[in-house]
Amino acid sequence: MRRKLEKNALKSSHVKLRPTHLLLGVGIAVTALLTGCSSVPVATPTPYKSANSEQSYGYSSEKLGNGEYRILFKASDRTPADKVQQYALRRAAEIAKQNNFGYVAVTKTNITKKRVLAREVIMSDDEPVVFPSDKQCTMSGCSDVAQPSTVPNPSDIEKTAMKDIYFSIVTSMSNDEQSLGANAFSVSELLATPLDEENKGY
Repeated sequence: MRRKLEKNALKSSHVKLRPTHLLLGVGIAVTALLTGCSSVPVATPTPYKSANSEQSYGYSSEKLGNGEYRILFKASDRTPADKVQQYALRRAAEIAKQNNFGYVAVTKTNITKKRVLAREVIMSDDEPVVFPSDKQCTMSGCSDVAQPSTVPNPSDIEKTAMKDIYFSIVTSMSNDEQSLGANAFSVSELLATPLDEENKGY
């Protein structure tokens, strides 16, 4: 009699489980889908950030002499030209402040473009990928409660041609504004100019 009651209690109980491992697997698959081969860039605007390697997008710098630096900003051609210039000058101002200089002037500029193959997410009208968000189980079995996901289908990722932009400036820094000439910028004013929130990568 006791066993029969326990069996009936188990049948009437309703257990709700969250498929953590399933969702984790989906997340890994999505990450792999979007990142793909790390050597293939994504065709999106480049935010203001530090380049972690020679192949990375963002800013880097080289000291040429006392108060003289070369600033390079590598960006995709999806980045507006005026933003690329602003980012390079912004980085020059940050370096000037770190070295206690009040003014910075651009003495030379250079731009190089290289064609590359990139990945781009194409929006389509196809049905979104559906995956289980919850699994409900009873003694009679388990059923999935699914909902649409905004994860793109593999067919939504396309290869596209774009250009990498290498914009570099050579700058001189000083506390004497007149010594830098008419092209001198105030470091404090440059740093006071806010970058667009959507373009901040740090």
